[in-house]
Amino acid sequence: MFTVVRTTTNLSLDEHFIKHSAATFFVKVEGDGMEDHGLYKGDTLIVDRSINPEKTSIVIVVIDGELTVRHFSDIDSEEAAVWGVVRGSIRDLL
Repeated sequence: MFTVVRTTTNLSLDEHFIKHSAATFFVKVEGDGMEDHGLYKGDTLIVDRSINPEKTSIVIVVIDGELTVRHFSDIDSEEAAVWGVVRGSIRDLL
């Protein structure tokens, strides 16, 4: 079965992914620890620092001064501070 995709020439990534431009950042995934959550080495994550995380959120956290990606329910708030919430990802398929 095939899915038909509508093409457009006027696609704005800002309209779809960036709700708070002053609080939105892009980070590159370097490791493979989040593959179970669909995030792979080389992916670019769209991170919004103005969103409060929910139980199901993927977040960027600061642990020992380093940014890392975690599922919000897996972090220990004693050792990590949430830096932002991942809104989406971009993957180069080539």
